[in-house]
Amino acid sequence: MSVISTIGGMALDQARLRLRLDELGRQVSTGQRGETHGALGQDARLAIDLRGDLARRDAYVGAADAALGRMDATQGVLARLESIASDIAAEAQRARTFGQTAVQSLARSARSALEEAAALLNTRHGGEYLFAGSDLAQAPVPNAAGIATGPLATAIAAEVAALTPANAALVLANTAAAAIAPATAPFNAHLEGPGLAEPRRAVQVADNERIAWGVLPSEDQAGQVAGAWGRELLRGLATLAALTPASAAQGQGYDALLVGVAQGLSGATAGIAQERGALGAAEKRVEASRERHRDLMVAMRAQLARVEEVDLAEASATLRQTRLRLEASYETTATISRLSLASLLR
Repeated sequence: MSVISTIGGMALDQARLRLRLDELGRQVSTGQRGETHGALGQDARLAIDLRGDLARRDAYVGAADAALGRMDATQGVLARLESIASDIAAEAQRARTFGQTAVQSLARSARSALEEAAALLNTRHGGEYLFAGSDLAQAPVPNAAGIATGPLATAIAAEVAALTPANAALVLANTAAAAIAPATAPFNAHLEGPGLAEPRRAVQVADNERIAWGVLPSEDQAGQVAGAWGRELLRGLATLAALTPASAAQGQGYDALLVGVAQGLSGATAGIAQERGALGAAEKRVEASRERHRDLMVAMRAQLARVEEVDLAEASATLRQTRLRLEASYETTATISRLSLASLLR
């Protein structure tokens, strides 16, 4: 009975060693302490918390990356719009010197710039309109390709056709009014309606931190509609595109109109520059937040590795030792069995 008890005890020990051998084999092959959190013991809660925090921060990094892509695209569009406003304003000032000989060239340049500006305001990134506020699926400038003959351009052309040597101030005021009047304003119903009261588009970069970065052409940064850089740009370009030799024949009226439009375009340039500066500051904040998350994620992944992963060298050594112990146990069991059989056969 003592031999049988001994062999039975060794069999139980061998079963435990086989289980341990299987566990060590999985650890060496996967590098993980176990396949479930239960294998982590008291470290399971820490691992769960770390993984949750990593997932949350990874989502913030993804949101920051997407926003930075849109912000970079927006900066590119704003840079081009700023260049258009500046160049046409300078051309309008030069046209004052050349009189009637430059009016048709100026009108052609302005019309081309008007169509380009409208198309740029309808720029999309990742399937979303950049200048549409929260209505990401609707073009900010309806029928941008036909803007030169649209409601705003038509209304402005009628005002320019009424230019006289003495009424340039009135023409300028009426064109400014056309840029905000519901029937002739250049932007879609959302930007001209509920979009005027909504906050700028923002990105969530942390649990309690949102960074506004959206740019609206329909209002300035103070929320004012009149004089908004987008309106001034389109109004000024449409005004210059409507000029004719008859306009240039109005002498002082023509000269005053060009001065007024150039000033309006310079104001648009300043407004765009202000938007670019604010957007650049937002980009830096988003980038800084993203890098903070990334740095913390590196530290948390290292901590998680210490919790979930095994030391492969140590696990391999333990695996070899356990295998040797099991083999030795088998040999001992075989030896005892042979000796017991020999005793019975005497």
